Amino acid sequence: MRHYLVALALLIAPLLALAQAPLELAADAQVLRTAGHLEWLDDPGGTLDVDRAGRASGWAALPGNLSASYTRSAIWLRLRLAVPQPGQWMLLLRNPLLDDVRVYARAEDDAWHVLGASGEDVPRRLWPVDFRSAAFPFQPAQAGTYTVLVRVTARNAVNTALDVWQRLGFDNHTRREGFVFGLYFGFYLLLISLHALFWRATRAPASGLFLAYVGLCVSVELLTLGLVQQLTGLPGTWSDRLLGMSLALSYPVAMQMAARQLRLRAAWPQLVRALQAAAGATALACTVLVLSGHYSAGVQLLQALATPTLLLLPCGLALWLLRRGQPHAGLFLIVFSPYYAGALIAFARNMGLLPFNAFTENASALCTMVHMVLLSLWIVGSHDRQRRARERAQIQLEAELAQRQQREGELLQALDLERRVRQEQRDFVAMVSHELRTPLAIINTSAQQLARNLGAPPEKTLARSHNIRAAVQRLLNLVDDCLADDRMAEPDIATHQAPCDLHALISELQADFAPGRVHGTHSDGTRHLATDSALLRIALRNLLANADRHAPAHAIVRITTRREGSRLHIDVSNPGAAIPSEEQLRLFERYFRGRSAQGQPGSGLGLYLVQRITEKLGGNASLVTAGGAAPVVFRLDLPAG
Repeated sequence: MRHYLVALALLIAPLLALAQAPLELAADAQVLRTAGHLEWLDDPGGTLDVDRAGRASGWAALPGNLSASYTRSAIWLRLRLAVPQPGQWMLLLRNPLLDDVRVYARAEDDAWHVLGASGEDVPRRLWPVDFRSAAFPFQPAQAGTYTVLVRVTARNAVNTALDVWQRLGFDNHTRREGFVFGLYFGFYLLLISLHALFWRATRAPASGLFLAYVGLCVSVELLTLGLVQQLTGLPGTWSDRLLGMSLALSYPVAMQMAARQLRLRAAWPQLVRALQAAAGATALACTVLVLSGHYSAGVQLLQALATPTLLLLPCGLALWLLRRGQPHAGLFLIVFSPYYAGALIAFARNMGLLPFNAFTENASALCTMVHMVLLSLWIVGSHDRQRRARERAQIQLEAELAQRQQREGELLQALDLERRVRQEQRDFVAMVSHELRTPLAIINTSAQQLARNLGAPPEKTLARSHNIRAAVQRLLNLVDDCLADDRMAEPDIATHQAPCDLHALISELQADFAPGRVHGTHSDGTRHLATDSALLRIALRNLLANADRHAPAHAIVRITTRREGSRLHIDVSNPGAAIPSEEQLRLFERYFRGRSAQGQPGSGLGLYLVQRITEKLGGNASLVTAGGAAPVVFRLDLPAG
């Protein structure tokens, strides 16, 4: 036994020495992590002041970051800093949900000085630094060894990490973090907007439930990251209530979503009703506890009941269904496993079973984002499959009736029409699936890279942000084309005639391309015309995008306007390979893409929309020259009135 104690002492001795060794504030370091240099003291009654805490004998080495789970005690942290020269530093605690944080510092043989107080129970106007979590300026006036004491209390789990930043590095960090959060929540805003449009168009119940599901997820993330509190100054008592209610409501919604995607209602309706009743009762009990001021008890009850229920029941049923040959159960495991893994990691971190570090701090958010993307694709794909099944059934019924009522020639025409419609549907689904997956994958990958490499060089960050912007613009162009295609399909669509500055419109479109890529030339009398400028913008944008796509990298795309009597001609030309004669007759067909366009982004709707819009505006679109020795030229012939 004695030998084991000696061995244990030898293992712990370096750790104690490391915890007691001062952390040197190197002048060339942007940020210093304090894990391994901290000591902690448990203050059960929260009665110690800074002098008594500094003299207390119960200090213990902290091997990593602070992970004290849910506790009513005040936790003291002690950090010794070796300051080689005066400077401006920031002390940052990486947990926005701490209720009261007070920081004291002193040099050797000096009195304690208060660096400030922060936390959700402290009014924001009294915070020393306006940031989403507690941050304190540390400006030693002279070189030497300083001792920093941090007193922390929280109704949430007392988990945090203490970082020491150079002031300039901290300012850059806040800007980078704001940019990353903008991308993160911009992705969720895009996802919510797309599903809102999808739900409005289809009224699919699963899509409406998904909107509630992702909305609660976003509200939890905003409150957990402290962004709502920072922007609104919301006090901790109310932010805790909002966070607790959002967490509680997300439990029955997540249970209902899991039951729907597993298709349990048809097989076990009583089980589904029992699970939803239990989830609703748990959410109600937790909400009552949170609203009555017992936030910790409510959240701990929710985590203790919801985490194993959501993890074991749906996954166990999915495995059982998968063994019985149900393919949707395997898809359920793929889609929901990231969400359950993130929830389990967050639960274990809050209960002190996992350390507080960068992985456990961000795992839940990243896993939830992956889960939301997969679930969104699943819902849209399921609805599309059901819609196609209903359409096929309807077409089949109509075909059967036609066999009895129509002649053989009419039947052949109906079958030919059916084949064309189904081919267009397949082309559209294939196009949308490809055009959505690629930019979403780019956004997801770039966002993960940004989140995992916050200290990456600026050129890498700019490159990733450019990738995200390009992917988002590609999605927006696809949405515009699909909406315009839907609008053009209406037989009685009305145009909105209004004065239009054609030169200004073309200048705005030129700005969407690389500088110098598009060059415009205008003749007299071509500036003003009366037309539907919104539709004309779509037509010109598609023509310029088509020319930009097929022109060599350093070539110039030219747009020329000239007037001939009562007609206005707009020519868009670019140097390029000759268009084969067999493709020239199909250029303005819906979803047609020539050989030169294969492998490039595009929906196959561009020139089709150009033709339809031009016809709606009282004109005509045509191919003037097909390339080769001369440039490829497309012309819009419009009324000049």
